Amino acid sequence: MATQKKTGSKGVAASQPQAANHAIPHDQHPDYIGEIISEGANGLTPLPDGPAPGLPPRPLPVPPQPIPLPFPVPFPRPVPVPFQPLPFPFPISSCGAVSGRYSYTPPVLVATPVPAPGIPVPLPLPFPQINPMSLTARVDVDRFYPQHRISIEVSRRFPRSHAHAIAVVTSDQCVGLNHRIVEGDIAYRDGDATLIQGTHVVFDARRGRGKAYASYSLTLSGAGVATRTYPLHFDSQYFDPVEFEVDQVANANAPTTTMDTAAHPNRPADLPAETISLATVYQRAGFDVSMSPNANVIPTADAGANGTWSDGEMHNAMVAYWSRFANAPQWAMWVLFAARHDTGRSLGGVMFDDIGPNHRQGTAIFTDSFIQDAPAGDPNVAAWRQRMVFWTAAHEMGHGFNLAHAWQKAGSVAQGFPGDPWVPLANAPESRSFMNYPFLVTGGQASFFSDFRFRFSDDELVFMRHAPRRFVQMGNSDWFVNHAFEAPDSPLTPPVWSLAIRPNREGNSFSFMEPVAMELKLTNTSSAAVMADPHLLEDGRHITVFVQRQGGKTRQWRAMSTQCHQEHASPLKPGASLYGSHNISASTDGWLIDEPGFYKIQAAIEMGDAIVLSNVQRIYVAPSAKAEENSLAGDYFTEDVGRVLVFGGAPALQTAMATLETVVARCPGNPAALHAAMALSTPKLRQYKFLDSATGRAGLAVRSAKQDVGAAAKVQIATLTDAPDKTADTLGHIAYFDAHNELAGAMAEAGNEKGSKKVLQASVASMKKRGVLGSVVQAAESQIARMK
Repeated sequence: MATQKKTGSKGVAASQPQAANHAIPHDQHPDYIGEIISEGANGLTPLPDGPAPGLPPRPLPVPPQPIPLPFPVPFPRPVPVPFQPLPFPFPISSCGAVSGRYSYTPPVLVATPVPAPGIPVPLPLPFPQINPMSLTARVDVDRFYPQHRISIEVSRRFPRSHAHAIAVVTSDQCVGLNHRIVEGDIAYRDGDATLIQGTHVVFDARRGRGKAYASYSLTLSGAGVATRTYPLHFDSQYFDPVEFEVDQVANANAPTTTMDTAAHPNRPADLPAETISLATVYQRAGFDVSMSPNANVIPTADAGANGTWSDGEMHNAMVAYWSRFANAPQWAMWVLFAARHDTGRSLGGVMFDDIGPNHRQGTAIFTDSFIQDAPAGDPNVAAWRQRMVFWTAAHEMGHGFNLAHAWQKAGSVAQGFPGDPWVPLANAPESRSFMNYPFLVTGGQASFFSDFRFRFSDDELVFMRHAPRRFVQMGNSDWFVNHAFEAPDSPLTPPVWSLAIRPNREGNSFSFMEPVAMELKLTNTSSAAVMADPHLLEDGRHITVFVQRQGGKTRQWRAMSTQCHQEHASPLKPGASLYGSHNISASTDGWLIDEPGFYKIQAAIEMGDAIVLSNVQRIYVAPSAKAEENSLAGDYFTEDVGRVLVFGGAPALQTAMATLETVVARCPGNPAALHAAMALSTPKLRQYKFLDSATGRAGLAVRSAKQDVGAAAKVQIATLTDAPDKTADTLGHIAYFDAHNELAGAMAEAGNEKGSKKVLQASVASMKKRGVLGSVVQAAESQIARMK
């Protein structure tokens, strides 16, 4: 049985820092497995990826035997000398690293036209035929954090089909000098199974006439199928290429894209001291990382006094920037360092989830946030902050690779839910991975970083390296669609929690085109106070909502932005509840509720080790009886209009904004016109920022549209107060009263204290009429009392 040997630890002392801005060379890192040798072999170890030792010298020829004298003694025959090879200075069985990406393409077929008798051939040259199939193999048995998998992709052009399989390695043997045989059994399949027949995989790497590997092959076999062997070509020691572009808004702190692993004393004792980068992290995860030369510092000229960013502004910035690239799946990601989100200092980063049909293409890191708050008494505050910013960037970028949080992996695919499942995973709340929160592990962040090695977990590496590439590639599969946080087959709701979903209106009927706002209520049903994060139902990251039209498939609603807040929990008394409200008509996949008919809606949230399911809410969407609504439906039910409504306005999406203006003008009686009026007017309450790229990449700048609180207030006061019950019914209680507060705050900042007070008084009157919680009413009345 072959044994693995780590070759890079020699000559590397963990206490000795490396040269600045350089990582330890891959082949010298303690976690790098460069070769395997046969058990019991001794002597020279070849360098990883370097030439293997040559063959041993042949033994010297035996000198001729002297002829005995005197004659006539018979001529004796020479005595044969037994073969005595010189001692080997190296092991006979020694094999270099083989992990990486390999490909097979059938040879291009050519055909020469055969002329009919008596007819000359006009084109004597042969013409090529299109290759019918291609195969890619990813071998993962050494180098960094080997996962002992071989994944195979096969694509066929005519008819077009695709297959993917993953084999778990069962044997890895070095049977000779740079002759390595790796075997495994297929444990996962996706796509057309007929393209990858068999159950057993053999990868064979051997040297040719020289010293290094020269030929590779992959053999598929199994009971009842023909054995097929494919000659392979070595492409790269990495599994896929990826490009990162890091930009910075001028008012943000300097981006932290590198990290000195020895800078902070709270670290593993044997962690190598080196300066790693974001590129280093993802190279060791298996990707050939290149950093874009187009990184920019984006000036904040004309950005206005409001230096924070809303989801809509961040989305518009993404649209403006990424419109310069193909709006299609690609191995590329944008990372933007900005100062602060509108949410405040509790939000350290966000993954931009929805750019047209292409998701997970960019992230934003907010440097003026809680990630700057080092614990009291920390021995090196500067290093702690650098590490937290670096961790946040790597964490958000991990979401771009479709990685879930460490505690959000458990579950199974819901019955009837479209899409292909990934391997079921278990939650790992104690994982020391980039995808876990340092503050959530037992012992807190100090415990986390004392054992954190700046890497991803094994489950995460298997997914990144071997899952079907559409699951992982930026701009391809939806965020978290293939990770398994779905409704379980046989859920059990724990007695501690109760989750309810409702429209918070008298009836459950909605008009055609009316956005469906659903309120979520999570209640502590136990007899003791429990700790809970107050953001659980607000940011859309913790909840899952399923929508099914009668007779149709179940679809999953996802929030259009995924936020990572500072985790903090507050005691929730027995019987007390947390609330949240979301427009579930539009999701990252487009509109989920866009046709008349009956719909069933159910929500789920993960609380500790249990999935808490809500009631099943049934609603009815009435058909339209008006020609204006029917004629506008094609322009209205688009992804951009959905974004404008969800984000509360997006001036950069001019076509969508124009469509909503038409809805207000031509469909004033439809509740959709109320949503449209709010979305059109909300951006005017602030100096709305946008990324100006009119002069090209070199002239990128953040600018802001003119603030017009007076015009916005005129529209919103009429919308909120002319028919308060109708507006509250369609917006939902939470959004309705939040709109009052946002309008009142903008008017007060603009100097209209009297108007601001009237808006809040109208809000309180509506609260009392609609039976809102007394504590909420008292808080609003106290706010009014403090005003002049």
